[in-house]
Amino acid sequence: MTNEAMSQLTPAHGLRKAPQQARSRARVEAILAAADRILATEGVEALSTRRIAADAEVPVGTLYQFFDDKDAVLAAVARHHMEEHSAAMRAILHDARAARWFDLVNLIFDRYVELYRRNPGYLAIRAGRYLSRELLRLDEDNNAMVADQLRRILVTQEGLVDSPELAVACRAGVCASEALLQFAFRDTADGDPVVLGEARRIQRLYLADIVADPRHRS
Repeated sequence: MTNEAMSQLTPAHGLRKAPQQARSRARVEAILAAADRILATEGVEALSTRRIAADAEVPVGTLYQFFDDKDAVLAAVARHHMEEHSAAMRAILHDARAARWFDLVNLIFDRYVELYRRNPGYLAIRAGRYLSRELLRLDEDNNAMVADQLRRILVTQEGLVDSPELAVACRAGVCASEALLQFAFRDTADGDPVVLGEARRIQRLYLADIVADPRHRS
């Protein structure tokens, strides 16, 4: 986590209090980095406040100065990855706003693959369904953002009717793709190439079917 990101941490991110001094920010950063390493190598089950503190080389009392418990640390790690991913997705959607739908879909798919490959700790949280209600809403907002941009492109470039049915179809496609990606990374850190290939194909065929569906035409 960058120093800028650390300086923006607040109690809304799951902390008891925001780290103000450089030393405190460094300790919180070490705690989150240690938790992320444990998640990536051993999974959620290996986490405990004592283990995190030991790996971060800070007293366990220091951890409790900033976090209520293990779940609060998990939430902070997940939020960091999700906000970083959301920012990257917004940049992709902005840069590709004039792209054809199949190019946009490939860009989004590649970004999700990169996210899971670079952040196995985050994948461990997602796969274990350890997202809080608040973080689930953040995840849903990100999916909605992607689906909305896809819908806009289909309406603008393919002449589809902008309707609630089209919005649902785009949202379903995004959610299905995310589920397939999680399946691809379930047993391998790099993602099963066969499953990834099938996920990409299913995604492309599903959206091509939406484009060809007369229900979405005027």
